[in-house]
Amino acid sequence: MHSTRRQFLATTGGIVSAGLGGVTRLTQAADELSAPLYEGYLLPPGSGVKEVTTVNAPNGEYWTWYGINNRLVRQRSRDGGRTWSEPVTQKTASGETIPLARDNAHLTMLTLKSGALAIVYGAPAARPGRDGTVLFRRSGDGGVTWSAATAIDSLFAVCRTQAARVLSTGRIVVPVMKWISPSTGGDSEGANKNLTYSWVYYSDDEGKSWHRSLSELFISLDEGKRGITHFEETVLEELPGGKLLMFGRTELGQIYKTYSEDGGISWKHPVPTGLASSYAPSTLIRIPQTGDLLLVWNQVSAEEILNGLHRHRLSTAISKDQGETWGHFRNLESLDNRAQVAAPTGVPRVIRMTNYGYRQPDPTEYPHAPGCLRICYATVAFSQNEAAITYDYGSGVGPLLNRHSTRIKVLSLDWFYGRS
Repeated sequence: MHSTRRQFLATTGGIVSAGLGGVTRLTQAADELSAPLYEGYLLPPGSGVKEVTTVNAPNGEYWTWYGINNRLVRQRSRDGGRTWSEPVTQKTASGETIPLARDNAHLTMLTLKSGALAIVYGAPAARPGRDGTVLFRRSGDGGVTWSAATAIDSLFAVCRTQAARVLSTGRIVVPVMKWISPSTGGDSEGANKNLTYSWVYYSDDEGKSWHRSLSELFISLDEGKRGITHFEETVLEELPGGKLLMFGRTELGQIYKTYSEDGGISWKHPVPTGLASSYAPSTLIRIPQTGDLLLVWNQVSAEEILNGLHRHRLSTAISKDQGETWGHFRNLESLDNRAQVAAPTGVPRVIRMTNYGYRQPDPTEYPHAPGCLRICYATVAFSQNEAAITYDYGSGVGPLLNRHSTRIKVLSLDWFYGRS
């Protein structure tokens, strides 16, 4: 089962290193606090796949989902993410493959209150120049086969990877976004040509029928006097008592948040979190072993956003008070050693590059440069005292010049808390 993609490490002189299938960033083996338990490529450079989803699965396995040739596939790991099976095309009970709009599946896997498995994912586009529809499928045989699709949104919406949730009531909540634009082609997604807003779909009958939230979410600057701007690629978690916390991507140099007190039907206007962030997605997930919230995101400064360093640093932080405050800031990847970056202060303003792109920094200011510049779209799976994080890793040097890959790091839970 796990004969492929095995990633053997060679150790020399206290430095852990390996070739293309293993560790690419040298790690001081003596630094037990900083060193991951395992790191390597889940999908090597050149695969073309972005935004994979790695999840906890039945029987203690990890499953990773993505697309190959616009078809949904899955790999399995039985050793906490160290080795993986060959990809297996996912099929319905009648033997049909599951088509995607492209190789980015935008998938969340859920365990329903009944115990059945389900997936929420992005399907083929219903109109040109957009992503696609959002569909739902169930599995009654532990993920071997999948039901016919039920449309959550049959026209155009995007639910980002690992974003949907099953609440304690059994309600399924699916946060989605869409962009509206006068452009009709692929350039309709450009940030300066559209407005992206978010809302929620929810189901109280395990996905048989779907309802839309009453709120649509965007950010109004000074009550609209200075315009409105994006609130997108939202992720959420349920808090004690049933309140929902949602984080969203913005162009304002930090993550914004909103709350729902009625299970996702209505939401407050988004407000700043104080967490410095690029115009890039965040991952919000509860650590099952501790009950704390874990955040994984591109923590960068306004200056870095403007200089092409908007996704070089992938950070983590922990909240022990249900998202009110955050601590234990650490970096999964970074071209420098800053663990915490200050968010912009003062009047909120859009922070946007004149010529969008990724640019290598001055190595005198960033001691780990040159290196990868597009590190984002993390997903997380937990196992005993470990967590495995997979993420996009590309736009770097060497084999990653103008190419992409999927990296995986397996870390102890103590690593996230800064404990040795």
